[in-house]
Amino acid sequence: MSTAPAPGYRPLTKVLHWSVVVAFAVQFAVGYALDASESGRGRGRGRGRGEESGHGRGRGRGGDGYEPFGEDALLTVHVLVGACIVVLGVARLLWRRRTELPPWAPTLTPFERRFAHRTEVALYALTFVVPVTGVLLLASDDDGLLWVHVTAQVGFLAALACHVGLVLKHQLVDRDRLLRRML
Repeated sequence: MSTAPAPGYRPLTKVLHWSVVVAFAVQFAVGYALDASESGRGRGRGRGRGEESGHGRGRGRGGDGYEPFGEDALLTVHVLVGACIVVLGVARLLWRRRTELPPWAPTLTPFERRFAHRTEVALYALTFVVPVTGVLLLASDDDGLLWVHVTAQVGFLAALACHVGLVLKHQLVDRDRLLRRML
C-alpha cells in the first residue's frame, strides 16, 4: 500500500466542490429552521400545515403577503441559496467537461471505482433535482410535491453518506491519504 497521494484535482475543481458542500450545508440548516419556524411558510410543523396549508408557497394567501425581508426572510435565504446551488452545479458540470480528471487513485479497487462513479453521478443529478423540486413546490398548489422534494433530499444525503464513507474508509482505515486529492 502506497502512502503517497495520487495526483490531485485542479484548484478550481476544489473550490467548486467545497463551495457546493458549504452551500448544501447552509441550505439544509436554513431548510430545517424554515421547517421548524412558527411562520409556517416552510410547510413544516408551523402554521403552514392543516387549515392554512396554502401559506407554504411563500406567495401568501388571504391577504397574508410574502415579506422577503420580514417574516419570510428564511424562505428568501432558502430560495437564494438554492439558486446558488444550481449556478454552482452548472459551473461544476461545465468545468468538468472542459478539464481532465486526475487518474483514479491507485488504491481504489475496481468495485470502489464503480461505486464512487455511481455515487458521484447521483450527487451531480441531485444537485439539480433538490433545488428544482423546491422551486416547483414553491410555485405550485400541489402539496404532493413536498414528498418529492423531501425524497430528493434524503437521496442526496444517502449519496453523500456513501461518498463521505468511502473517503473516510480510505483516510482512516487504508491510510492512503485519498482525501488530500481534494484538499
